[in-house]
Amino acid sequence: MDQGKLDLDTPPRRQQVIGGDLTGVAGSQRSGLFNRFADIGLSYWIAGGMVAVILLAFFWPKATDSTREVTQAEAMMRDQLVSSIEPIPGAEATVLPDEPNFTRESDLNRAEEFRRQEEQQRQISALIAKAEEHIANNRLTVPKTSNAVQSYLAALAIDPTNNAAKSGLDDLKDRFLTSGFNALEQDNEAPARQALQQLAAIDKDAEQYADLAQAIEDWRADKKVQTFLSKANAAFKKDNLILPAQANALYFFREALAVDANNKAAQAGIQDIADSFIAKANEAVIEGKYQAAAAHLATVSVIDPTHSSIALIEAMITNAIPLNAASNETTQIAGIPAETANQSTESAQSSNDTDASNPVSNADPVDLDSPFQAPDRPSIERTPALQASEQADFDRQYLKQGLDAYYKGDYETAAALLQPLADKGVARAQFRLAYMHFLGRGFSANRQEADRRIRAALPAIRKFAEEGRAWAQSDLGSLYEDGLVLARDYSEAVRWYRLAAEQGYPGAQTNLGMMYARGRGVTNSRRTAIEWFQRAAKQGDSVAKHNLEALGVN
Repeated sequence: MDQGKLDLDTPPRRQQVIGGDLTGVAGSQRSGLFNRFADIGLSYWIAGGMVAVILLAFFWPKATDSTREVTQAEAMMRDQLVSSIEPIPGAEATVLPDEPNFTRESDLNRAEEFRRQEEQQRQISALIAKAEEHIANNRLTVPKTSNAVQSYLAALAIDPTNNAAKSGLDDLKDRFLTSGFNALEQDNEAPARQALQQLAAIDKDAEQYADLAQAIEDWRADKKVQTFLSKANAAFKKDNLILPAQANALYFFREALAVDANNKAAQAGIQDIADSFIAKANEAVIEGKYQAAAAHLATVSVIDPTHSSIALIEAMITNAIPLNAASNETTQIAGIPAETANQSTESAQSSNDTDASNPVSNADPVDLDSPFQAPDRPSIERTPALQASEQADFDRQYLKQGLDAYYKGDYETAAALLQPLADKGVARAQFRLAYMHFLGRGFSANRQEADRRIRAALPAIRKFAEEGRAWAQSDLGSLYEDGLVLARDYSEAVRWYRLAAEQGYPGAQTNLGMMYARGRGVTNSRRTAIEWFQRAAKQGDSVAKHNLEALGVN
């Protein structure tokens, strides 16, 4: 090889040098990315670092950016930008939502509201937990200040819409309602009343409260009815059908109907009583006891005026009585003719009688107003006029028997006989029952009931008194003397007593004698009092006789 020519294809032969690598520049050659950065000068590194610092300072997020207010100019630019965007064909335009306009003050208000809500929720949760604890320990409504109901109500006071508290109270209301119903089914009113009070502690306007209250009232009414029916059946078995007063089967059946007007057992019981008197009337007709038959029929007409057998029994009575004896029989049934009535009656003692040593007044002898006039009976046809006459005759019998019982001191019998007539509006029966309530005869003394009955009878009594009927004049005088319903006026009492006494009415004669003996409405006169007592005693007035004996007059 030519030494003057450079051979590029043959690698150079490495020289062995003692003491280290002396290759120079060729020995420092490097390859790769590191070699490239190593070749960059120091000045470039410094410049690059400064640029990085500037960029980092510019783009580093600022603390005030998150709460920076949106200026009006920026808002307008944003709106213009939104409105200038062209919608893509076939797609709906999208409107950017308004950005919230937060301020530091609003942030503080929101934070405060959040804390308040958290505190309320904490309180409500604690109350509901306490209520559940009370329920587990059966402290539902007691003690008063620490129970389940009180805890739930306290939670609702904080948040009226809280579902947990509302649901808890609803569960308790249903629980109390069920407890009350179960108690009533066991015929135990006390626990039912307690359950009602527990419902009231929650809400008196609640549906459960109304349901239980109604159930208790229905239960009580049913118990009353059952009690009356039991007493009525017991009286019926003893044959105490209409007597004694207020302790007979008819009375108790009617009391049951007063509570439950549709009670079938009470209705059937009254029907049985009416049927029993129909049977008695039928037996009396067969035995020829026509007066007894008429009395039984009168009872039926009071108990059940529409009874289907009344007409039949009346026809039997009519056909059984011979025509030539009808007048006499009727006179016996009707009682005492007007012209002789005062000769066979007794007087009632007044409200002022105290003992046998004192004169008494306000006698009320029987007066049947007018005798029964038997209608002409050319045939057995039962015309409405005949039926009305017979019914009036039956009423007269009952009135006479009732007043007779009263004058004899048999007040229970008098009440039983007069009560049906009073219910039919017979003024005289109403008046006598009123005085029985006033004096406590056959009834507990009850001034209010006496006044009520007198007010019902007063129009008829005043009318009859003005027409000149002695019994009504005497009764009206008694009202003025005793001050019942009418204002007490002794002068008026004397006037009405005198009108009846001058007609020969022994009761009024006795009462007028008392007015003279006591000097009420007239000048006191023992002689005049004795004269009136003697006139009444001659007609058989037992009260007048007693007063004469008290005055020492034979």
